[in-house]
Amino acid sequence: MSNYSLPSDFYTILSEKYQQASESQNVLFNGDAVVNEIESIPVGDKTANIQLTMLTSLMHRPEKGDENSNPFGKPEPELTILDKYGPDHQFRIVFNKFPVISKHFLMVTRTFKHQNTPLSETELFATYNILVELAKQSPSEEDWFAFYNCGPESGASQPHKHIQFMKTPPRGKFEPYAELLSKNDSVPANTQKPLQDKNIPFAHYLIRLSEKDVDEENLATSFISLFQHSMNVLKENDQHHISFNFIMTTKYMLMVPRSSAKFEDKLGINACGVYGLILCKNQELFDMVKEIGALKVLENVCLPNASELHVDEYSY
Repeated sequence: MSNYSLPSDFYTILSEKYQQASESQNVLFNGDAVVNEIESIPVGDKTANIQLTMLTSLMHRPEKGDENSNPFGKPEPELTILDKYGPDHQFRIVFNKFPVISKHFLMVTRTFKHQNTPLSETELFATYNILVELAKQSPSEEDWFAFYNCGPESGASQPHKHIQFMKTPPRGKFEPYAELLSKNDSVPANTQKPLQDKNIPFAHYLIRLSEKDVDEENLATSFISLFQHSMNVLKENDQHHISFNFIMTTKYMLMVPRSSAKFEDKLGINACGVYGLILCKNQELFDMVKEIGALKVLENVCLPNASELHVDEYSY
C-alpha cells in the first residue's frame, strides 16, 4: 500500500462521520440560514463569478488562535475522520468545527508546525492525493478544492499548520477566474512558468497540472515557481512579511500574494475569498461588499496585477 493510501470508502466515512458530528452539534453549521449571491465579473471577453455568502455561524468561530489554545493539538474524537494519514503518519484528517459548507474538513500535521511555513512536497502530494480520491469517490456533481493560508496577512485563523478542503458551488453556476485561466493551454501543464490574467486587478499565479503522472517532485517544482513569483511581487511592493493564499484542484495550483488580512479592518479575507468565495458573518458586511463590489474588496487586500513583472531564475 502507498504511504499516501486512503480507505477505498473514504468518502463514505467522511459523509457518515459528518452526519454524526452535525447531529451531535460537534460541528456548528446552519445550512438553512446561508444566503448566497453570485456576481458576474468581466474577464477580458469572458465572464467569471464571485460568490458572496452570509453565514452567521461564523460569528462563533475564533478569528485568531494561538499555540497554547491549539484545537489541533488534542482534536476531539467526534471531529476526527482519520487519525493517521501520509508517510510516517504525519497527518490527521479532521472536520472544521465551524464549517463554511457541509463536509468541510482539514488535513493537519500531527506534530506542531507553523502555518507561516510554505508547503513541503509531502504536504503537497498528500493534499493532491486527497483531491484525487474525492474526485473518484464523491458524486459526479461535486467538485472539491484545497486551500492553505500562509503568513500574517493571509487570513489564517490558527497557527498550527492545516490545509482545508471544501466543495465548490454547483458547476454551471460558479466559474472562478482561476478556472478560466486554467483553460489557457498556451503554456503546457506542469511548466514552471505560471499564468496570470492581466484583466484581473490583483496579482495571482496559476500553474496547470497534468492529467496523469503527477508526483511529489513536479508538484514541489510548480509550487516553488508560484512561490518565487509571489515573493517577487511582495518585494516589489515593499511588503515586509511573507503572506499568500494557495489553492489546489486536480487541474491546477493557484497562489495569490497578500497585502492585508482584512478589508478596512472589518472583513477577513482568506484563500476562499481570493478564489472568489467571499464569506460574511453578518448582514452589515454582506451589504458592504455588495455596495463596494467584490472585486474592489479583493483588489484592496491583495497586490497589483504583475503580469508585466519579469521574473527569472535569479529573482527573489
